[in-house]
Amino acid sequence: MKKLALAPAVALAITGLAASPVMAAPTADAFGQTNIQVSQNGNKSDDTEAAEDAANEGAEAQAIEASVAVSPKEITQTDLLDPGFTVTVTGLEAGDVVTDSLTNEKVTAEGDSVEFNIHNVSGDPTAIDPGPLNFTIAVNRGEENEEIPAQVEVIADAEEPEAPVVDPKVSLNTEKISVSDFGKDGLEVTGEGFTPGSTVNVMGNATQSPFFQDEVKADDNGKISTTVEAPEDGLEPGDYSVSAVDAESEEVSNSATFTVTEDETEEPKPTTPAAEANLTVSPETIDAADFVVENKGVTLAVENCEPGSDVHYVVTPESNSNVTAYDNTVKADDEGKASVNVYGTSANDATAYLGDYDVTVTCGDDEMTGAFTVSDDASAGGSDGNEDGNDDGGGDDGNGNGGGDLPRTGTELTGLVGGAALLLIGGAAVTMTMRRKKVAQDPSEV
Repeated sequence: MKKLALAPAVALAITGLAASPVMAAPTADAFGQTNIQVSQNGNKSDDTEAAEDAANEGAEAQAIEASVAVSPKEITQTDLLDPGFTVTVTGLEAGDVVTDSLTNEKVTAEGDSVEFNIHNVSGDPTAIDPGPLNFTIAVNRGEENEEIPAQVEVIADAEEPEAPVVDPKVSLNTEKISVSDFGKDGLEVTGEGFTPGSTVNVMGNATQSPFFQDEVKADDNGKISTTVEAPEDGLEPGDYSVSAVDAESEEVSNSATFTVTEDETEEPKPTTPAAEANLTVSPETIDAADFVVENKGVTLAVENCEPGSDVHYVVTPESNSNVTAYDNTVKADDEGKASVNVYGTSANDATAYLGDYDVTVTCGDDEMTGAFTVSDDASAGGSDGNEDGNDDGGGDDGNGNGGGDLPRTGTELTGLVGGAALLLIGGAAVTMTMRRKKVAQDPSEV
C-alpha cells in the first residue's frame, strides 16, 4: 500500500505514553480542508488508509484498449510507394503518442482516434515481396505502452507488355495497274510494324519527286491501310514505288514497287462472215397433173437470210402469157429460213400451165434466181397445149392477161376465169404475210 506524506501544516502532538488521544476526530475547517485524525500511537486509522487507497486508485491511468484498421487491405507494389495506405487507430486518449514500425513516425492523438498515411516504404517497388506485410502500431500513454499488430496484403505489379519492335513494312494490292484504273480506283496500300498509335507518312514516289503524300494513324497493333491516288493530271506509264515513315521512331519502311501500264485498246472481235443466202427449187421439173395438186406443186426454199427479214418471191412464166406472174413476200424465221409452195389452181385444164418459169427471190441485199418447168402429162385431161401455154380452148378476159391477180388460194378460185390459168402459192411459213400485187395487164409486159 502506498503511503502518503503528511502535509507540513499538520502537527502531531505526542504526550509521552499517554493513552488518550491528543487530537480530535477529523473535522472540516472553514476552507473545506479535512483534518486527518492520527491515533495516539502515531498511526493512521483504518478508515483513513482506505480512503487514501481509494483516492490513489482513482488517480491511476486507464488501461490502453486501442484498435487498428488498414485501408486498403490489398495494395500493389508500386502503389505501396505512392499513394500508400491509410492507418486508423481508435480507442485513444488525447495525448497518446502513436508510432508505426514501418516509418517510425510519431503522431500525437488530439482526441480518441488518429488517422495517418504510410507510403514510400521502400524506394524500389520490387524490394517489397508480394504477400502479407506485417507491422506494429505502438501506443504510448504516460508510463503505459501497448503494441498492436497490423497487416496489409502486397500484390505483385502486373507485367507490362513488351513494346513491339518497330519494323515498318508496306505492301500493295497489285504490282501492275493501267493508267485509267489507277486514275479511277487508286492503289490500295497496307502496312505493319509501325509504332502503335503513331502518325505514319505514306508517299508515292516517282523518279523526280513524290506524286502522292498522306498522313495516316497506325492502329493499336501498328498496322495501317490507305489508298494512294494518282495526281490530277494522271500518271504516265512507268515504274513507281510506295513507302512510309513512322513519325515517332523515324523508321522508314521498304519501297513497294508497281508499274503503271498503258490502257489496252479493244480490238474488234473477228466476226464470222454471214453465209450467203441460197435458193432451192424442188422439183425443177414437174408434170402438169402434179402441178395442179395443192399438196404437190413446186417448193421454193431459201436459207441464210437475216432472221425476221422480208423474203420476196417472184415467179414469172417465160412464154406462157395465159399465166400471170406471182409476187409475194414472207418473213424469214428465227433461223433465217423461208419457203413457199407454188401450184396451179385450174385442175380442169392442167396443160394451161405447161412451160418454163423463172424464180427470183431477194432477202436483204441477197438476190437468188432459179427456174422450174411444168411438163406435158399425157394422162392429163383437157385440150392439147403447147409449151408456151397457148391452146384453142383457152380464152382471155379481153385484156390479154389470161387470168386474175395473184396470189390466190385453192379455195378462192375453183376454176378458170374466162379461160385464164392461175398460179397459186401455198404452204408458206407461219410467219408468211400474203399480199396482193397488181401485175401488168398487157401480156407483153409479163
